[in-house]
Amino acid sequence: MAGEENSRVDKLDETLYSRSGYNSPSDRRSSMAATESPEVAEDWQSPELNEMLAVEREKTEHAGFMKKFFIFALLFFIASILIAGFVFFGGSNFISSKNVDISVVGPANAPAGEVLELEVTVENNNNADLEFANFSMQYPTGARSSDDSSKALTFSKQELGVIGAGEEVVKNVRVILIGETGEVKEVKFSVEYQVEGSNATFYKDKSYEVTIGSSPVSLLIEMPESVASGDEFKTIINISHNSEEVLKDVMLRAEYPYGYGVSNSVPATLSGDNVWALGDLSPGATKKVEIMGKLLGEDSDQRTFRFYIGVAEGANLNPNFRTILLSAQETILLERPAVSLSATFNNEAVPQYIAPAGGTINTTIRYQNNMREKLLNPKLEVLFSGPAWDESSMQVYNGGFYNSVTNKATWDLKDTKGDGELLPGDNGAVSLSFSSMPEQSLLGSRDIKLLITLTGSPVGLAPLTVSESRTVKVASQVNFSSYALHSIGPFENTGTMPPKAEKETTYSLVFSLGNTRDDLNDAKVTARLGPAVKWLGAKEGGEDITYNESSNTVTWNVGGLSSGLGFSEPFREGAFQVALTPSKTQIGTVPVLVSGISFSAYDTLAAKNITLSTPAVTTTLSKDPAFIQGDDIVVK
Repeated sequence: MAGEENSRVDKLDETLYSRSGYNSPSDRRSSMAATESPEVAEDWQSPELNEMLAVEREKTEHAGFMKKFFIFALLFFIASILIAGFVFFGGSNFISSKNVDISVVGPANAPAGEVLELEVTVENNNNADLEFANFSMQYPTGARSSDDSSKALTFSKQELGVIGAGEEVVKNVRVILIGETGEVKEVKFSVEYQVEGSNATFYKDKSYEVTIGSSPVSLLIEMPESVASGDEFKTIINISHNSEEVLKDVMLRAEYPYGYGVSNSVPATLSGDNVWALGDLSPGATKKVEIMGKLLGEDSDQRTFRFYIGVAEGANLNPNFRTILLSAQETILLERPAVSLSATFNNEAVPQYIAPAGGTINTTIRYQNNMREKLLNPKLEVLFSGPAWDESSMQVYNGGFYNSVTNKATWDLKDTKGDGELLPGDNGAVSLSFSSMPEQSLLGSRDIKLLITLTGSPVGLAPLTVSESRTVKVASQVNFSSYALHSIGPFENTGTMPPKAEKETTYSLVFSLGNTRDDLNDAKVTARLGPAVKWLGAKEGGEDITYNESSNTVTWNVGGLSSGLGFSEPFREGAFQVALTPSKTQIGTVPVLVSGISFSAYDTLAAKNITLSTPAVTTTLSKDPAFIQGDDIVVK
């Protein structure tokens, strides 16, 4: 059978590839017998499969649960949308802070020192009540009570209770705002409340800005346009009150330029030599402050004085008041005097020298003719006065003569040729020495006053008289000194020695106090930072040392100063750190680090105030072991 089938295949192959023996299949057709059976058997289906196909598919319970859950979720979502829409567009008992409103009616501008009236309305636009409602106000700096302008306002709070649905509460606010013209003050209002069924507290805030339109006071400064270096001159500050309200606890603060020293002021200062308490000003009232002082500097220098009018912080007459009403400044031109006079005491050139009791004071007086004319018959005199001066110790040099009847030391000045005249630019110096009385002999004033006068006749001009005054104060029982350090001290300092222009060098400033006898209370040291000097904010030893940027003043609040300090006990010291960045204009000079250094305290046993001062502290570091000559002069 297999051979037969192979033979057929071979024949078919020959026919297929034969060029002549191929016959079309259409030429050989035959029909299939009806009884011909298929070659594939029909028994491939098993009985198990036939049984499975015969059984009807049953529905599962899981498909039904998911369908029900989907329908429930859809209905819940639709219901949530409907409820939210109802509540939002008119539902009851729903409270929103958006429906609580604070409106303020008042002027946008208000004069300083006058009563500002504001109408504040709190509206409840909810459909439910606000419970336990409180209304609070936060006031800006400089706010005062309309009933008592000396009372500062910072924060107030009032109970409103229940604010019903759709109701409003109106509050009238009266306040006095104090500030400079153009300053914007912000008053903050707030309502806090609770709702029924909740312990949570809700808030609604509102801010209202008011611009200070005008100042209640005016300030007029009177001073000469120019003065000769070293000449004493008067500065008058006139303060006028223009408001209809009483202005309480008015303060005046002055900021002096470098080289200026105060000799006297009327009225007396509250603190240092630059803060005055002027009391209350009624409508139309005026106040006047007169300051006498001297300004030292180079020819054609311009120096600026600044003055600030303000009010005390509450009832406390703090010299560092921050509420400013008005500020003004005035610039003065320095000119060389016709004849310049200067004096040094123990090599210190200061208007007021502090000397120890019973100590010798070597004094040198220098003069120079700055005129274009020759000065004929020049004479120099020094008049002494004061009970603290020991006349028996007087010694006069350089050909001078002391007259015990007139208490004057006199010199007939001559030029280098021995002629009694001074040519333009001629200068010279004379010297003398004296001592103060010992401590046990000082019963009253501890001052020694020197009036230095030079007279002469300029060629072609009227006779000339030039005067300078100096004061020597004999130190009390308090030993007070100040100095600067760089290589040693309580702080680690940086920068170069000598200081370089436009480069920063830091220094440690030290104030030292000793007390030999009575206990002192309310002791305080104040000083002003010099030009190009910056406060670094460092303090040492737990002492209360602060810096006020507006007045450029350092204050050491010493408090109590017990007797025996510096003798049976160590000196008490306060230290702080500063940075000097000299400008190129200071090259070749010795910069001042701090000046105007003064000590004040109250002697409880003697029932009197004690005041002392020390010379300005410069970059000459006499107590620094690493300091050498020249390290104090600014270099490039």
